[in-house]
Amino acid sequence: MPEVETVVRQLQRKILGRKIVKIDINDAKVIDKNVKQFLRQPIKSIERRGKAIIISSDEKYLVAHLRMTGHFYHVEREEENKGKEKIKKIKKIKEGDYRKYLCGIFYLDDGSFFTFNEIRRFGGMRYMNKRQLQLFLQSLGKEPLNIKKEEFVGLFKKYPSSTIKNKLMDQRIIAGIGNIYAQEALYHAKINPQRKIQEISKEKLALLHTKLQKILTLAIRKNGTTVSNYNHLDGKGDFQDFLAVYQKVFCPQKHSLKRIIVGGRGTYYCPRCQR
Repeated sequence: MPEVETVVRQLQRKILGRKIVKIDINDAKVIDKNVKQFLRQPIKSIERRGKAIIISSDEKYLVAHLRMTGHFYHVEREEENKGKEKIKKIKKIKEGDYRKYLCGIFYLDDGSFFTFNEIRRFGGMRYMNKRQLQLFLQSLGKEPLNIKKEEFVGLFKKYPSSTIKNKLMDQRIIAGIGNIYAQEALYHAKINPQRKIQEISKEKLALLHTKLQKILTLAIRKNGTTVSNYNHLDGKGDFQDFLAVYQKVFCPQKHSLKRIIVGGRGTYYCPRCQR
């Protein structure tokens, strides 16, 4: 979620209010051809819901998922004067960046454009009408930074036989928590990721709520976590410098960490700190 929130805020600064005048689709498996229904529409809002980016205009919506390797670029057009002659040029970003793994280009009415790139083709973008968007939003759980502590605790206590890490990452329960942040929050709350929810006290779940919100807030401030493929529009995130257990050998208390599989996902935890 912090990575998606970072990208949303950057897109808001760069393309909000612009109009899409042309769309080139390079990979129809990643970008739905129906996104062309958004042509000539002004971009009126760009929001995040869970891990989804929603670009809106008059009941027309582009819904993008970055997954693990999706990426946006925005390329501006600068104007510079040489004597009386005005020359327009495309601003150069890192050579070839926006062309690599390029799935689609969205040209804007100010001469700039943004691209959607996807290395492993896990992510994508599709067009939705109002009804389709409503159905999609209904499938998502609470926002982790909006949910109150008492509601958080009560929500998880409804699933006593579930494993805490699996339920923490269930997008139908809490929308936006990925593997990295689930591990980090569980470490700081001193909860074993394999623990059944019925075995966890309300006080520990309340602590998990506090630690989760603190971690997510800091991660957003640091523009997300770059440990492999993630880059935002302006560079890399910095939260990797604050990780306690993810891909680490020792926890902050210098205890050896274990790597296990929980719900099909690699999970680092400290057997001594997390009970």
